[in-house]
Parts: sequence; structure tokens; C-alpha cells
Amino acid sequence: MNTPADSVPHNTLDASSANRMDTAAMLLSMGSAASILFSIAVSQILLGGAILTLLLSRRRLTFPARLGLPLIGFVFWTMLSVVLAPDPVSGVANLKKLFPLLIFVVVYNSVREQDHLLRLLKGVIGTTVLAGLFGFGQFAYAYWNLSRQGKPFYENYVLHQASGFMSHWLTFGAQLMLVFLLISSILFFFRPLRFQPIWWTCFVLIGLGILASFARGIWVGAFFGAAYLLARYRLKLLWLLPVLLIFIYLISPSSMKRRAESLIDLRTDSSNQSRPVMFLTGIEMIRSHPFFGLGPGRVEVEFLHYKPASLPLPHAWYGHLHNNYTQIAAERGLPCLFFFLWFFFEILRATFSWGKASSAELRTFGHAAFAITVGFLVAGLFEFNFGDSEVLMLYLFLVGAIFSWAQADRSAVYSEQHQATG
Repeated sequence: MNTPADSVPHNTLDASSANRMDTAAMLLSMGSAASILFSIAVSQILLGGAILTLLLSRRRLTFPARLGLPLIGFVFWTMLSVVLAPDPVSGVANLKKLFPLLIFVVVYNSVREQDHLLRLLKGVIGTTVLAGLFGFGQFAYAYWNLSRQGKPFYENYVLHQASGFMSHWLTFGAQLMLVFLLISSILFFFRPLRFQPIWWTCFVLIGLGILASFARGIWVGAFFGAAYLLARYRLKLLWLLPVLLIFIYLISPSSMKRRAESLIDLRTDSSNQSRPVMFLTGIEMIRSHPFFGLGPGRVEVEFLHYKPASLPLPHAWYGHLHNNYTQIAAERGLPCLFFFLWFFFEILRATFSWGKASSAELRTFGHAAFAITVGFLVAGLFEFNFGDSEVLMLYLFLVGAIFSWAQADRSAVYSEQHQATG
């Protein structure tokens, strides 16, 4: 006697099982993206679940062809730098930093429908608003508490700035910057949402969180990302950006003005004083190990050995070089830096071209991905944000989702053309 299951064709069961797997992978990916602003552990657990689900689905995974070679080259050269390092064992633990790179693959393959992508992006924006609100609340509480104790605000606040739900203010500020540039692109280029108060509210709240972070490199990255968006919107209006900065400066509290002025303070700001020391020390490391570097995780251990003797050692943290480019070259060699730059060049090339697309949505998201990448790379001149998993994961989530949107947009256009000619 046949059971109900026996009477159902196997291909129908396989299709149903595959659909469930696809849905599970999509939900896990979306959960991982939303939770990255609250907990790296939860986000990576959900990401691992999404990866496992995709593998069990046995569906053929795809990836943007022009991004594949530089990414594979970067991973391969990183592994090679570990193997050939003076102390390979110490570098093995750093290979886990490659895990976040899988996020792009996961989002690109699991979130394929544009409705789902919109939900993903709205979910990330919503959680970023909450994080920004919490961070600004930390700023306000610190101001009230230090005033109550009669302590100077600036000198004490810079020791522990607003960090939202993250462990460090640079992580918090960088995450907010990425989403801030996404919303800015929506307001610039997507007319149906431009006049909806909710989007302007999100824009302002996240912007206040960025200011509260006191993260100067993030401010600079956000400026250049916003400058790109304004230039692509109306080049003749680019002069408004410095005017807006001056206005913000004039209405800011004295502590915010002092933080902005410290950007060019090389006389008393030890953080600024330490940057040239880190850069020149990194150059010495690269000169000594140009092809394979010192090995991942070795910069902190070897820093004093390579620091030029004539340079002072200002008070700062020297665990890494606070610069994506010197850090990667010093750790993994110049060829690895080449693959790194090639990868981001391909992202910029693709997203710039989408800014000319006929679809308003793709134009908006193309500009957003380009601005986000500009902000990420510029901020990477002042901080090793590529080594910050929470920041890298959110960046790859956003850009991966936008690449997936472009793929869905191309598929829709092809389908319409096929039907028209059919």
C-alpha cells in the first residue's frame, strides 16, 4: 500500500525541499545582516547557518565574474603569507578573518528577489537607526554625567566615546556611515521616497549618531561619500557641501568644534602624532618583506623592531597600522594589496556604471554602493576597518545585496525582452 508521500513524484518533493532550503537561507541571511549592528556572535552564527543551508540545497552558487579572480587571489595570497611567515603558527588564528568574505556570496545567492532585498535593506536601516539613537543617548548621558561631576567633557569623553551596541566607537561610527550613505543616495536619487518624513528622520538620527561617535576618520569618509553623491546629483551644487559643513560647525557645541579642529592638530594630539610613525614603520616592514609580508597578526609583535630609531613613540595603540593599505602590504605583501585594490576597483567600476541605468532603483542603489565603497576606502586611510569584522560584514552585506538587485534587474529586463520578441 502506497503512503501519501510515495504517491508524490520525487521531483516534486525535491523542488519543495529546495524551496524550503532557499527560504531558510534567505531568512538566515537577512537575520545575520540585521543583527550585525547588535552582536557579531549572533550575526556570524546566522551566517554560518545560511552557508550550511545553501550547501545542503545543492543549488549551483553564482558570483559576479569580475570580482571572483581578485577575491580568490586575495584569499590565496593571504594563506600563502601565513605559510611563508617567520612564525606560521601565530598567523593561523587570523585566517578566521577570511570568514566574513563569504557574506557577499551568501547574500548574492540567497536573497534574489527584489522585494526581499528591499526588506533586507529596510531592516538594516531600522536597526541602524536604533543603534544611532542609543549612541547619541550615550553621548548625551556622558555630557550630563561629566557636567554633574564638574569634570571637563572633552578630555574625558575622548577616552570612551559613544559606541552604540558595539565595543568600540570606530566600529559604531563606521557602521553608521555606511547606512548613512545608503539613505543619502535614496534621498538624492529616488524621487518617490524623497519627500517622505520617515527617511529624513532616519537620515538625521543616524547623522547625529555619527557626530556623537567623535570618530574623525569616519567623518572624513562620510564627507567624501556624500561629495560623490552630490556631484552625481548636481555637480553645480557641490559648493553647498563645504557651506553645510561650516554651518554644522558653527551651531555645534564647543566640544564638537574642538574635535573637528583636532583633525589637523599635530602638536598636541597624540593620535595624529602616531600616524606618521605607523606609516613609516609600515613602509620599513614592506621594504623588508615585499612579497609575502610579515604574516597576518605579526605587525604588533614586530612593530618596535621595524620602527625607525629616529622617530619618537607618541602615546597610542600600536596593535596595527591604522591604515588598510600599509597594514595589508606589511602583513601579506604587495601582491596581496594588489588583489585587494583590484577587488574594490571592480566594485567601483560596476556600481559606477549602474548610476546610468534606466531603472531608478538600480541607479539609486548603484550610486549608494559606489558612495559606500568610497566612504569605506577613505576611512581606511585612518583606520584598519577591513580588519574590523562588524564593519566589513555590514559593508559586504550592503554591497552584496545591491549586486543581487542588479542581477535581478538584468533578469527582469531579459525576461521582458524575451516575451516581447516571443
